[in-house]
Amino acid sequence: MKEFLYDSPEFRAELAKSAHAAGEVEFLESIAKPGMRAIEIGANHGVTAVTIASRIGSQGWLYAFEPVPEHFAILESNLSRNHVENASAHQLAVTGRPGLIRFYKHGGGSGIAPAEDAEQIWVEATTLADFLADRNVDGIDLLNMDCEGSELLALKGANPLLREDAPQIFCEVHHGYLQQLGQSAEELVAYLQRLGYQVELLQVERLHKATTLKASSHIHASEPEGSR
Repeated sequence: MKEFLYDSPEFRAELAKSAHAAGEVEFLESIAKPGMRAIEIGANHGVTAVTIASRIGSQGWLYAFEPVPEHFAILESNLSRNHVENASAHQLAVTGRPGLIRFYKHGGGSGIAPAEDAEQIWVEATTLADFLADRNVDGIDLLNMDCEGSELLALKGANPLLREDAPQIFCEVHHGYLQQLGQSAEELVAYLQRLGYQVELLQVERLHKATTLKASSHIHASEPEGSR
């Protein structure tokens, strides 16, 4: 979905064509609350970014990251088209270290994991810890991630944020890309559990049915009730 108006009949009709996208939007609509400060890693064209921004309202704020120039241009266009005034867009990748990194762009996706017939580009990267410290951002409530293989690296680069703020995390799990990088969904879940998170396994195409880690498309991580 490139250009869209959130929650219009046309938007809902497009979502109806993709159980994956529809499940992501439905879940984010259920957890994004007014006043939240949120981060989106891998915003692409902005479908979930606009969803979050619409839910957190004028008292909330969203930092949306998308490193690929053509995707970033569409993201900015959709934020403007939807009159989003409670978000800022940043043409950056978010991973485990700052600096220039090689990205593989393929179809509608991109990431640090090599992909067949992908175009290689160089993009500027940051860590969440560095980004927030540089801007004196104090406190994040929600972290939405779709970063095609760099899930664990991005979370490790956000370690101070996770320890201090314990934001809710909604993260797409790219099993194949993680494996290419010598990582796994099991390591991802274990890392969050060591930080005190309770991890829920999700398959967004069938949101209301139980799934396994191997079959999961996403995880939702939150602190156990009463832990702070």
